[in-house]
Amino acid sequence: MDAVRVEPFPHCIICGAQGVSLYRDLPDRLFGVPGFFQIKQCKACRLVWLDPRPIPEDISKSYENYYTHSEILPEEKNPQPRPCASARDALRLAILCGYFGYRHLHDSHVLCLFGPLMAKIPLLRHRAVYDDLRERFPHYQKRSDNLLIDIGCGRGDYLKRMKDLGWNVLGIEPDPASADLAKARGIPVVNKTLEEAHLKEGMADQITLQHVIEHLPDPAATIHECFRLLRKGGRLVITTPNNQSLGHRVFGSSWRPLEPPRHFFIFSSRSIEFLLRRSSFQEWNIHTLSTTAAQIYDHSLLISEQRQTDGNVPPPPGRGRTAFAAKEALLCRLGLPYGEVIEAIAYRR
Repeated sequence: MDAVRVEPFPHCIICGAQGVSLYRDLPDRLFGVPGFFQIKQCKACRLVWLDPRPIPEDISKSYENYYTHSEILPEEKNPQPRPCASARDALRLAILCGYFGYRHLHDSHVLCLFGPLMAKIPLLRHRAVYDDLRERFPHYQKRSDNLLIDIGCGRGDYLKRMKDLGWNVLGIEPDPASADLAKARGIPVVNKTLEEAHLKEGMADQITLQHVIEHLPDPAATIHECFRLLRKGGRLVITTPNNQSLGHRVFGSSWRPLEPPRHFFIFSSRSIEFLLRRSSFQEWNIHTLSTTAAQIYDHSLLISEQRQTDGNVPPPPGRGRTAFAAKEALLCRLGLPYGEVIEAIAYRR
């Protein structure tokens, strides 16, 4: 793999402050891009970013071994039997139908009368939406032109699920290898950036940026374009690593989501809010999640111990992962912004 060419990026995109050095000489310890990389931070708004960073012509080199280039997930090809599958599916359908409005999925709606009540229990509501999509899972819009747009859709995992549930979907994926994998699954994909796609104003019910905003050279421009594309009442859902997480505090430069040179920016709840304040959105809510704490712990522990790591392979469970994940979950329940992931939902009113 050839080394990527880089360019300086010394200033914070939110407040314009000069960055101060946070970490130096970091290798790519996940996907093997050659070279060493530097990370800076803004003391004012807590943004963290890569400086220097790959030039636009070389960004694709950072993704040659990336997981979105792998084939469809093995569990999708050969799904494994689940214990109590029938009962679990009945509860899921009751919540999807009775609370989220997916009435077209089945004909008998007796149990669905209890869907709204069951959905008041967060554990049941989150388990009902596939892959624990949480706020990324939308209420169904019963219209022929309903539309979900997923920016950076990769091989189309999320959009395949939502298409199967009755949505019109559209993926935006500039990487040709990932776009081809998504298209092979029947997902319509624009093989360009969002700004290059020139889509119609007010066409989408929901737009998702699922662990994508950290990869974007200009997050503010993308958020501006998302606002333009949303219908009134539509929403933008952002998930991204949290640089104030417990994992970052514990592992420092070995924290897995730093991921140079692919992650151009690592946000905090505060810096995401500042970014949204500079946009046309006027209403949002932001919180952090601990759902990936155990996996982040396992990867970060391997990196800290300088053992062999591969971003495409789940690491073995690390000693202490359960206690770490429990502590982070407790901190999140107490309202502290220490979860590994930021989830921000912005509404176009």
